[in-house]
Amino acid sequence: MKIAFVYPTFHTQPFNENLPTVDDEFGLFPHLGFGWGARVAKELGWEVRLFDGLATRAPVEEVIQKLRDWGPDLVGFSAHACQTFRFMLGWAKRIKAETGLPTLVGGYEAKVYPEEIMGHGCFDYLCAGENISFLRTFLPTFERGHGYEKVPDLYWYSQGTLKRTMPGPRLRFRDFPTPDRSIYPNHLYYSHVSQRRNFTIGMSEVGCPYPCSFCCMRHSGFDARSPEQLIAETEECIALGIHEIDWFDPIMLHDRRRVMDYAKEISARKLDVIWSCRSRIDSLSFHKTDGPVDEEYIRTIAEGGCRRIFFGIESGDDEVLLAMMKGQKATTQIRKVLECVSDHGIMALGFFIVGAPDDTPKTCEKTIQFSLTLPLTYAQYQIAIIKPHTELEKQYIIDATGIDYWREYMRGTVDEHLLPTPWTQMTRPELERMARTAYFRFYGRPNYALPMLGRIESFDELQRYLRVGTQLLLRPLRPPTGKTLPAWQRALRATGTFIEATMTAANPGARHPVFRAGGGLKGAWRLAQKEFRREETDHTLTRERAQELIRQIQERGGTLSPATPKVAHARYMPVMKELRELGEENEVRKAEKRPIVIPHEVVPGAAEPVE
Repeated sequence: MKIAFVYPTFHTQPFNENLPTVDDEFGLFPHLGFGWGARVAKELGWEVRLFDGLATRAPVEEVIQKLRDWGPDLVGFSAHACQTFRFMLGWAKRIKAETGLPTLVGGYEAKVYPEEIMGHGCFDYLCAGENISFLRTFLPTFERGHGYEKVPDLYWYSQGTLKRTMPGPRLRFRDFPTPDRSIYPNHLYYSHVSQRRNFTIGMSEVGCPYPCSFCCMRHSGFDARSPEQLIAETEECIALGIHEIDWFDPIMLHDRRRVMDYAKEISARKLDVIWSCRSRIDSLSFHKTDGPVDEEYIRTIAEGGCRRIFFGIESGDDEVLLAMMKGQKATTQIRKVLECVSDHGIMALGFFIVGAPDDTPKTCEKTIQFSLTLPLTYAQYQIAIIKPHTELEKQYIIDATGIDYWREYMRGTVDEHLLPTPWTQMTRPELERMARTAYFRFYGRPNYALPMLGRIESFDELQRYLRVGTQLLLRPLRPPTGKTLPAWQRALRATGTFIEATMTAANPGARHPVFRAGGGLKGAWRLAQKEFRREETDHTLTRERAQELIRQIQERGGTLSPATPKVAHARYMPVMKELRELGEENEVRKAEKRPIVIPHEVVPGAAEPVE
C-alpha cells in the first residue's frame, strides 16, 4: 500500500503579522507532521512519498501528474493552520476531482474544526487526534476496507452521512517517535538566518505554561522529550546530511537540566551540528525577571552547538508587557542576558511587537528605541494581530462582533479580512510603515552593518541580505485607510511592485504572490496591474462589517456557527499538575523507603503559570 503526503504552496495573506517581504523571506521549512506520519506508515509496511509543492515550486498540475504516475492508495493533507487552510483546500479539491483518490486530512485545525473541514466534500477521512496513534489503527482498517467505527478520533463519510467515533487517548509528546526526515527534500530547506546545509527544524517540547494573551499556546501545558531522545534525533539528522537544526519550540530553554544534558552530549560525542532555539529571557535568569544571569547554562549550550537564540522581548514598555500578560519587564536584566549570550558566541535575535494592547505611537517608538540599544544580531518587528485560539480572539472578535470569524473562514462562509485592533488608534497601514522604518533603523546603523559584514560566511548570504533590503524598500505597503491615491502615486507603486517581483528569480522560496500570478515577468506584470488598480486597503472585520456579513449569509440561505470559542482537546499535562502527581508518588515512595524519582522532563522549581 502507498500513501502520498501533499504540502501545497501558500502565499502572504491580508491578516499576516509580518510585513510581506519578511514573510516571503523567513525561510522554507519541512512540515514535521508528515514525518511522524511517515514513520508510522513505514512501520506498517506502507510506501511513503512527500510532494512538497512549496519547497519545489511544483504547481498543483505537476503534483497531480506525479500522483497519477506513482499511484498511491491514499493521499494525506494537513490542516495545520487557519491562515494557510484555503491554499491546502484548493489543492485538495483539484486533486480529489482529477484523480478520485481517497483523501485523509489531519493537523491541529482538524482537531478544532472537524465538521467545518469535512463540509467541503473533498476529504473522505479526517484525523481528529494525534496522527501517530491514529494511523496505527486507521491504516490497517483502510487496508481491510471496513471496521472504521472502531478507529478512535475518526470522521468519515458513509453513504453520504458524516460519522465520527469517540476520541482516543492523548499520546504524550515524550512518547512520539522521531519524525522520518528521509521523505523530505532536505537540501531545499533554509531559514533566513541559517548558515549550514542541509537544514531542518525540530520540536523538542510542546505546549507553554505562560498566559500571554496574543499567543494560541497560552496555558497549554508542557511536555518535553528527554535529552537521550533529542540526541538520537540529532544523530539521525546528521546521518541524512543535515548539519543545522532549528528547534521550533516556543520556550525550549525552559527546562535547564534537560537542555544542558543535550548540549553536553553533543560536545562529548563531537557531533557535526549546530542548532538554534526560541526562549524567554527569564529562562536564562532562573525564571526570574530580576534574577542573576545563568552564565553556566549559556556557556554549556554554546559549547554544545547552540548558535542562535530567538528571544520574545515584545516591547520596551512595562505597561504594554503587562497588558500582554507577558510576565516580564523591560529591565536592564534583558541587556545583561543578551550580553552574556553574545559573549559566548551565540547570536541573539529579538522578536518585537508594534500595535499591541495599550500600544500608542509613543510606546511603539519606545520599543523601537529599546531594540536599538540591545546587543542583538537580528531583530524582527511584528504587527499585533488576532490569531486563532487566543484570548484576543475571544475578547475582540467573538464577544465584540458576534461572529466566530476563524470558524466561518474554515467553513468558507466569509472571505479574508483584516481583523480589528481596537486596543490601539493606529491603523494597519500606519503600523506597517512603522515596522518597515524600524527594520531600516535597526539594520542601517553603521555600528551594526559593519560588524555584520564580518560575520557573513558566503557571497550567497551577502547577496540574500542586499536583495531582501531592496525588496523591503520597493514593495508597496497598504495604502492609507480611507484615502484614494492619485494616478501618479499608483503608477509609482506599480513600478516598485514590478521591479520587486522580478527580483524573486533569485529567491529559493515560493511564497511570493508573483508565483501565484504565474511567475516570471508575466506574474510581475499582473501584480503591477493589480497594484495600480488598488485604491483602498483590505476590509477590516468591524462590528458593522460583521453584521453585514451575517445578513449576506442569511440572504443566501446559510447559517452561522454559534459565536463561541472552540478549542482543541487539552493534549499536554501542565508542569505543575505533573509536579503535584510526582510529589504524591514520592510520598508513597518515602513511606515504602524507595528512591525518590525526578525525571528529566520535570523541572523542580519551574515557573508556574502566572494568573
